[in-house]
Amino acid sequence: MTSDTENDTDTHAGEDQILITEKAAKEFRHIIGQKKLPEDTAMRLSVKGGGCSGFEYEIDLEHNPADEFDVETMQHDIRVVVDMKSEFYMSGTTIDFNDSLMERGFTFRNPLASGTCGCGSSFSI
Repeated sequence: MTSDTENDTDTHAGEDQILITEKAAKEFRHIIGQKKLPEDTAMRLSVKGGGCSGFEYEIDLEHNPADEFDVETMQHDIRVVVDMKSEFYMSGTTIDFNDSLMERGFTFRNPLASGTCGCGSSFSI
C-alpha cells in the first residue's frame, strides 16, 4: 500500500510542476552560450502584473542561487528557478520554444489561464 500512496503523491506533484520542454531548454542553453554565461546560469520564471490580459510571463537569466522564497528544479540540465508567488499562477504550465517562420519565441501553456492575449505573453486567471 505504501507504493500506491507514493505514486499518488508523485502523480499529483507532476501535475502541478512547471515543465520545460527539451526544445525550450535547448534554446535557453543556446542563449547562455551566445552570451558566454556560466553553465549554471538559471532560467528564472516569474509572473508580473501588466500586459493586455492582466499578467505577464517573464524569463530572465539568473546568476544568483535560489533563496528561501524560490522553488528550484533541474530540467534537461537547466536550473529552473521560480518564486513561490509566481509558481502559484504558473502551476502546471509547460514552457516550449516555437521556431517557425511566422513566430519565434518561448510559449506558455498554462492550464490556469482563463484567457490570453494575441501575443501569448500575457494572460488572465
